[in-house]
Amino acid sequence: MDPCAPIFRVYDSKLHKVKLAFLSTGNGIGFELFQFIDPPMSNPAAFDYTRGGVFHVAVTDPDPEALCERVVKAGGRKIGETVTPASCEGESVKQVALYCQDPWGNVIEACSCSFERMMANRD
Repeated sequence: MDPCAPIFRVYDSKLHKVKLAFLSTGNGIGFELFQFIDPPMSNPAAFDYTRGGVFHVAVTDPDPEALCERVVKAGGRKIGETVTPASCEGESVKQVALYCQDPWGNVIEACSCSFERMMANRD
């Protein structure tokens, strides 16, 4: 990355290398993903859903178990059990949801169905 890039003027002089990914949705929502290489990210604190800040990010994936296996293989871990969302119980095609934590401590919810479907027909 260009050493004159703006990010090196935002963070202190200890930052030497970072990888960035910029993602945008059709309606203009943007996501920025950072991977700090030098200095590297320190080990995360133990998972605590009661802490402030972002609790988790949810993604839709056709095979949440396979996604979780990749996260675990990369140094993350699975949190709890794989479940069937209440709104999807009894359907002919089984839908699942699970939580995992990546190697940097971020919690990811992976669902095999869309958010709208998971939230539909709830009491």
